Amino acid sequence: MTSGVEIHSTAVIDSGAEIAQGVKIHPYAVIGAEVKLGAGAEIYPHTFLEHCEIGENCIIATGASIGTAPQDLSYKGEKTKVIIGNNCQIRENATINRGSGEGSVTKLGNNCLLMIGAHVAHNCNIGNNVNIANNVLLAGHIHVEDYVFIGGAVVMHQFIRVGEMTIVGGFSGSRQDLPPYAKIDGRPGRVVGINSVGLKRRGLSVEDRTSIKRAYNYLWFSELNTQQALERIREEIPSNKYIDHLVEFMTSSKRGVTKLSGKPEAEIGEE
Repeated sequence: MTSGVEIHSTAVIDSGAEIAQGVKIHPYAVIGAEVKLGAGAEIYPHTFLEHCEIGENCIIATGASIGTAPQDLSYKGEKTKVIIGNNCQIRENATINRGSGEGSVTKLGNNCLLMIGAHVAHNCNIGNNVNIANNVLLAGHIHVEDYVFIGGAVVMHQFIRVGEMTIVGGFSGSRQDLPPYAKIDGRPGRVVGINSVGLKRRGLSVEDRTSIKRAYNYLWFSELNTQQALERIREEIPSNKYIDHLVEFMTSSKRGVTKLSGKPEAEIGEE
């Protein structure tokens, strides 16, 4: 134990837990085997933690369960864990399973918000500044890039990817990768435009947003197939880090990127 921590007398703490300065543990919390709590973390009542590392200044709310065994029939008790970055909030009754496969990890980055009842399954890799809303279900091995917002009750198939700065509308679902910078809606998820509000908030210039919009028009709102659209993008749209990432995302997909589309949003110049 480290001095300066506040632990309620009814909390149950494994003797091997590593607890940093300024941690507060509320009544009836259970801190099990192989847990590390970063400085300033607050663990609310009736939480259960095991086999996890929690970063600094995180809030783990009532009923949350972190580091429990994966829901994977191939798991045979091998040593795995959950790693959560700094300044995250894991809200009531959310669950995060540890990895499946010797030495594997389920990971959340910094500044993430996991809302009530959300589930992050084994071997997921969640980036920084990701918001996952109420009752979202992420299956195993999903990779979510930075600055993604996933709306309530979304369901995602194992092994898919969600590109950076994408927003996924509530009640959506997907069995395929969802591209970066997109606005996704429906089940199965379809591209309905770019995440113009999110891109503005991230400080992307009008020129960068216009380039992304042009690329999206070729990929999802034209008669071109994916290969033809990518060729047009390479030929006609000046390279920048966003266009380069979009092209790389499309060409590196193993499950395929959704080609479903809906009515596109208004042109950037009309907003």
